[in-house]
This record gives sequence, C-alpha cells and structure tokens, in this order.
Amino acid sequence: MGIAWLAGTVRPTSALANEPPTAAELKEAREQFTEGRKLEDEGKFTDALTRFQRVGQVKMTPQVRFHIALCLEHTGKLADALETFRLAAREAGSAAPTVVAEANQHIDTLERRVPTLTVVVAKASPGDAITLEGRPVTAGSALRVDPGAYTLTLRRGDVVATERRVTLDEGQNLRVELAAGEEPVGGGKPAPSSTQRTIGFVTLGFSAASLATMGVFIGLRAERLAKVEELCPTLMGCDRSVEPIARDGATYATLVNVFAGLSGAAAVTGVALLLTAPAPAASAPRASLRLHPVLAPGVGFVSIEGRF
Repeated sequence: MGIAWLAGTVRPTSALANEPPTAAELKEAREQFTEGRKLEDEGKFTDALTRFQRVGQVKMTPQVRFHIALCLEHTGKLADALETFRLAAREAGSAAPTVVAEANQHIDTLERRVPTLTVVVAKASPGDAITLEGRPVTAGSALRVDPGAYTLTLRRGDVVATERRVTLDEGQNLRVELAAGEEPVGGGKPAPSSTQRTIGFVTLGFSAASLATMGVFIGLRAERLAKVEELCPTLMGCDRSVEPIARDGATYATLVNVFAGLSGAAAVTGVALLLTAPAPAASAPRASLRLHPVLAPGVGFVSIEGRF
C-alpha cells in the first residue's frame, strides 16, 4: 500500500468540530501515517494501530482504514478486522482499485478463519435474553466472533436459567442449544443487582446505536461539503444553486453533534450503572470491565468489554 492516503473523505474528529483539518493537523497526520507504516513493517502492530487510529481522527480514507484492519488482524481481532476490510473495500470503490484488491484478499482469508456462533433456545419464552460475555445475542443469528473461550448466559427475566462455557477455534461453525426449561442456576433465585446491570447494558446499547447514527450523518455531511467545494471552490460568491446543499450540510453537522452528545451521555450512564451495581453472589464470576479505544467502522469510540 502506498502513502497516497489523503485522497479519501471523512475526518470524524473535525466533522464533530464542524471544521476542516488544518494544515498543521494534516502534517501531523502524515507523520503519524509514516510512523505507523514503519511500525507495521517491523511487526509492531499494536503500536501501528494506535498511529493509524490517530490519522483516522484527522482524515479517514480507504487506505488508512485498510491499515487499521491489517493491524486488527495481526493483533487477533479477527472479527473486527473482517468488517473493517469490508468497509475499506466499499469506500475505495473504483477510486482505489489497489485497496479493493488487497482488502478482498484479506476478506477471503478471514471469512475462513473467523469462527461463527449460532445460539438457539429450546422451549423459549418471550422473556428470555441471551448474552455472550455480557453482550446481547439474538437467538438463531450467526454471530462472527474472535477465536477463544466465552460464557453464554440465558436469563428468564431476572433469573439465570442456564450458563454454558464454549470455546471456538479458527474457522469453526458452532451451534449451541440452551435449554430454558432447566432448573435455574442458584435454585431459581434472581441474580443480585441483575436489573441494574441489565439497564446498564441497554444504555450502552443505545450509546452504540447513537454512534452508528452519528457515523451516517458524518458521511452525509462530508458528501455535501465535497459537493459544495466542487461547485464553489472559493466558498465565496457561490451560485444560489449551492445554497440547498450547504443547508443540508449544516443540518447534518447539527445532527452529528446531537447524536455525539446522546452517545456520550448514554455511555457515561451505562458505565456508571455497571460499575456501581451491587456485587454478585460469591459463587458468581467476579465483575470486570475493560475499555478499549477503537476506530471502526467510521468513527472513533470506546469499546467496552465486561463480565458482570
């Protein structure tokens, strides 16, 4: 991959600030990109990932996203890498055929490597909820996950109906059936603090949904801005036909800020609920929470992994 990475479109951080990147920001981003490529060549993919994520905060392009996906792949985040390669290929289109070709090669490989987990419930009830390490899972849907060991939990209301430990290897397609009709774990007593934890996860889910919506409006705003610059490069004395496009861009910028605020508030609330929930029973697994900065797909955010 070459260094002509500034031919792309969206800069999430600047979009939030409703300002284009400055010359100083672009210069620093170029330096970060060069450092990232050097670290990548040295096999230091964790450090390289940090550099490319910083570049993406200034200006995200298919080339930058490709290198983010490459680092994710080499650091074991296979499921995230697969989706990020797919996004890079879609964004590149006919404008960057090299990115498309190389991304598709990685996609073909990862589709064979990334395990697939499908969870079904026997004697299901409308109140049943499935989680994988605390993350909601839709029954019957194929879920792409990284190789490793996971805890599946089936709850009926506030009661833990059953738990099962599963391990997925690379390339494995695993189907697991959970029996909701079994005697609930812990003699049928509701799990302590489960309601607060559930609300916390729901709030974090709303935060993630707001982030996704924000990403859509970031793309729309960038598209309108590019159109305005194409029709009126000086941004002065523009033809009246440009005004509706500019108004749309301003509206999308406002919506970006609205959903950014909603996402941030929901994330803070959700984390607070999870961290302040009463400790579970002594026999239950100890609660843990890990925060990871992530830039995929399309915007910067914090990935939350936890067990409660």
